[in-house]
Amino acid sequence: MLDPIPPPVLEEYLLEAGIIDRSQLSLAKKLQHRQQGPLLMILLELSFIDLEQLRRLLDLGRTYDHAPNAG
Repeated sequence: MLDPIPPPVLEEYLLEAGIIDRSQLSLAKKLQHRQQGPLLMILLELSFIDLEQLRRLLDLGRTYDHAPNAG
């Protein structure tokens, strides 16, 4: 799966880090529901994040996967 971090945690991180705003998140989630795709890919398709941000978010997800209380 491409969204390595649980959706609520990912969404909170994206907002708090200022990567996207609430209106962008809302639009992306609507499209995600229709397309049944990973949120990160939807954000990339909408150009709300770029490839470098995607890479960093995936790296963050790998770190999250190895955290003691992850998942």
